[in-house]
Amino acid sequence: MIKKVLVGLLSLVVIACVIGGILLYNAVYKDIDEHFAGTCTALPLPGSAEDNQIDRERGFAYMSVLDRAATASGEKTLPGQIMRLDLNAPEPQAVYALLDPPEGFHPHGLSLFIDEAGQRHLVVINHPENRGVDEEHIERFIEQSPGKFKHAETFSSPLITRPNDLVAVGPREFYVAQDTGQGTGITDTLLVYFDGADYTVIAEDIKSGGGINRSADNSTLYVAETSSKNIRVITRGADGGIAATRNIALPTSPDNIDVAEDGSLWIGAHSNLTALVMHFIVGSNAPTQILRVDPNSADPAVEEVYLNKGTEITSGSGGSTWGRKLLIGSITAEKILICDRD
Repeated sequence: MIKKVLVGLLSLVVIACVIGGILLYNAVYKDIDEHFAGTCTALPLPGSAEDNQIDRERGFAYMSVLDRAATASGEKTLPGQIMRLDLNAPEPQAVYALLDPPEGFHPHGLSLFIDEAGQRHLVVINHPENRGVDEEHIERFIEQSPGKFKHAETFSSPLITRPNDLVAVGPREFYVAQDTGQGTGITDTLLVYFDGADYTVIAEDIKSGGGINRSADNSTLYVAETSSKNIRVITRGADGGIAATRNIALPTSPDNIDVAEDGSLWIGAHSNLTALVMHFIVGSNAPTQILRVDPNSADPAVEEVYLNKGTEITSGSGGSTWGRKLLIGSITAEKILICDRD
């Protein structure tokens, strides 16, 4: 009798799981109309390229590469790297860009700054192995030869506890956007500015900072607020603080931001956060979405450039442009898409 009851209960559990899976699938994918006006080629990587930056003068793309799927599951991972693509090449290949990465390097957001003399600086978030416990670091690297960088210095501050992305506005000046983290109970995070000497909080109410970038003239910051589906546009004051602010509402949850040559914002976004959570729990695909927004328009239109269910690349985190090329990175997928737009 007990055996029959157990078999019955097991059958009910299986049926419930199947029904739940069907309902979840429909909830995630039923409204996804996959599209992209162009073709994409996947380039395998030794980890995921969660963030990438393009040196548009040279056609070099720099990628923050780490085995983030293993990191998310709590596994011990090998150190990451900053890798470089030469987009001028007929078939770009990923090569190491750092001459001397720090020991135990776990890169996340990165930013490229070119000073008036043409000197390149890479500024990179470096997470500790015990994130949330040990100190977070920001690393600065200086270019020694085209596409090759040497470590220059390390920054840290008690104000920087959950860095997700950053943007350099000078050789030794940067802003750090921080996320809330799943299950932490945190709703707002700090936007921190380092002016080369001191750290200052310029906003305390960022709704999970997924990405940050700046305008070409350094006068404006763009902060992706993932949990509020918003791009916060900040006009910088003379002291690096906020002179003015406005919001661009989005129909989706934004992540990394690329500022294209024409000043438009190319935004990696998560059209379904439930699917993203399930991706981390059971490994199912999460949709990838790339948007284009003109921040200088009085009423910015949101153009969806790319949408995929996650079969071409799952959990996409950002799209960066160079001419007609679009690079799409991912939080966990061990590849980058090199796309040619029609």
